[in-house]
Amino acid sequence: MDETTANFLAKYPYIPTQFIALDVETTGLNAGEDKIIEVAAIKFNLLSNDHPVFEALLNPHVKVSRQITSITGITNEMLTDQETFADIAQDLKAFMGDLPIVAYNAKFDKGFLQAEFANADITLNNHFHCAMNLAKLAFSLTNYKLATVAEHCSVPLEGAHRAKADAVAAGRVFMRSAVTLGHINEVAPKKSFTKSSGADHKAFPPNEYGELFGQTIVFTGELSITRAEAFEAAAELGLEIKSGVSKKTDYLVVGEQVEHLVGPTGISSKQIKAEALIDEGFDIQILDEDEFMALIEA
Repeated sequence: MDETTANFLAKYPYIPTQFIALDVETTGLNAGEDKIIEVAAIKFNLLSNDHPVFEALLNPHVKVSRQITSITGITNEMLTDQETFADIAQDLKAFMGDLPIVAYNAKFDKGFLQAEFANADITLNNHFHCAMNLAKLAFSLTNYKLATVAEHCSVPLEGAHRAKADAVAAGRVFMRSAVTLGHINEVAPKKSFTKSSGADHKAFPPNEYGELFGQTIVFTGELSITRAEAFEAAAELGLEIKSGVSKKTDYLVVGEQVEHLVGPTGISSKQIKAEALIDEGFDIQILDEDEFMALIEA
């Protein structure tokens, strides 16, 4: 071990000397329903210059939508002759061993991995660290997309939205955040509630070049980011922000509800209406905050 490495490990003993930085690209946002189409795992070893990589494109046996292709660059033709997740599950689990796993928005990656491993009769017990949660604690930024945080941390991110590039960036952001914080305590970065009326949705017109231009989104409840930040991120994707749910709504984001506003059920009138429309056959996706963050970071 060289002197620089020894000094680093002595100064930051809370950073694991070995961990897996991981990212998955998927056919959608719902673990258990949607499928992994690409996985990359990089074995970070602070005691060595050797950082092995496991990466694979995977055949999900379902069509990849044009939206996913536009984001990732992964086409159906690229996946036709690839193995399935079940085919590579044993090799991936052996590669990761019992090392801790670092991912950006780890709840998303963990959910998909657990579902896919379960289908292969493999239990995933590795501990997950969320690089995004640490970054939210460490840095005050306008948004916490991986590209934004990576740029702030001077971490190269070439080929964003592909698994290997995102996994490497997540691992480096994790370490930079840990160094800044002085710990890896993943406390949920909840802020004080901000009134929903604090921002005018009409002040955030949709970006006509955004991937989701032509679709609409509605918010209910309180998020850990301000409503203005949520509106800005949604508008950047091309989403039109509406104040109420209708048959034309594509997404409803449900934050934490205040009981004196929604009553003891904890369910807002917007969510009740959305669920009723879904029962009638309308395609409305109800997202919690983590799922919304995954949407805007995709």
